[in-house]
Amino acid sequence: MTYSEAVKRLEQLTASIEQGQLDIDKLSEALKEARQLLDFCKEKLGAAEQDVNKILQTDGQE
Repeated sequence: MTYSEAVKRLEQLTASIEQGQLDIDKLSEALKEARQLLDFCKEKLGAAEQDVNKILQTDGQE
């Protein structure tokens, strides 16, 4: 899954939750999925930040 796909799915889940489209059983599942997607996105962002910092440090040393 890509970061963009995860964000899109999070938006879908959020819309469903906000519109009250989920019964209590589905709500619990949606919240668990959303938590997993948030963790995934945080991990991707953290990795991207590390990559950018490495590039910036390397450019500064040349």
